[in-house]
Amino acid sequence: MKVAFALPLLMMLNPAADAPPVAATAQAAAADNLSVEAPWTAKLSKSDAGKLQISVMERRGSMLGVGVALAELEGLTAADLASNRSVTFVLRREAGTVTFSGRFKDGLGEGTLRYTGNPDYWAKIAGMGLRWDEGERRAQLLALPLLDVRTDYIAALRREGAMGTLGDYVGMKAVGVAPEMVREVKPLIAGELQPHDLMSFAALGVTPDYAREMRAAFSSLRGNDLSSMKAMGVSGADIARIKALGLEVTPQGAAGMKALGVTPAYVQEMRAAGARIRTANDAQSFRALGITPAAVRRAVERGRANPSASDVMEMSMR
Repeated sequence: MKVAFALPLLMMLNPAADAPPVAATAQAAAADNLSVEAPWTAKLSKSDAGKLQISVMERRGSMLGVGVALAELEGLTAADLASNRSVTFVLRREAGTVTFSGRFKDGLGEGTLRYTGNPDYWAKIAGMGLRWDEGERRAQLLALPLLDVRTDYIAALRREGAMGTLGDYVGMKAVGVAPEMVREVKPLIAGELQPHDLMSFAALGVTPDYAREMRAAFSSLRGNDLSSMKAMGVSGADIARIKALGLEVTPQGAAGMKALGVTPAYVQEMRAAGARIRTANDAQSFRALGITPAAVRRAVERGRANPSASDVMEMSMR
């Protein structure tokens, strides 16, 4: 069982096949001339009065939303937000400078921004063997300064073995992947940890402690195993209860049992009725098919001793 979850920011950051209303006017080889324009809107954050929530149109029907402290926006004050006058303010980040022009009225702002790349930043990016291809530039370039994807952050992740594309590092920054987390979790996982694994961990709240708890319960653990169990709320205690029933269980089996609401009480009740439940998958099959203890007993009464889920379904059709 693989977990699919909605992560709007990451979905927005994926390259789009259709051309967006963002004008990219430079090649990666000429970073000193890199210039991108896009429309923006903004309003004060509801949860933090000192932060401006800025939304940027990346492509039709898709927005990049980031929170930026007012103190970081040069030339913009709290009074400007209610001024009903034209404003120009600047956000300076290692990736380059973003200049916002527009107007605020009653706390709501809109206008056009221009991102100008920092040649030193792009030289460091190239020095790490990373590049920005045409597809990524259209959908993701503005995320570099707005999310403050710094070269020291990328370098720290790479030192821990988190290798990926520049777009991957944008995604990791967006969901808060920390180098420290990578360092602690990586030894617990079988095989290579992919960027999408790390993004899933951060988005789902997988901590090193949780990873250690799950690794102690299984002889081997993959990245998607950990994400699946965390997404379903599987705990070490859940695994212990499953094993106490004598069931063979895998990480994906544990996630599946949790997703279907298969409890120890359910397994015991079904077994008492005569059901053949030896593994977590057996228990899931009975639950997924909606088989009740009464249905199991009827199958037994008709001569099918210790029936599987398919046996019960077959007998019910006769």
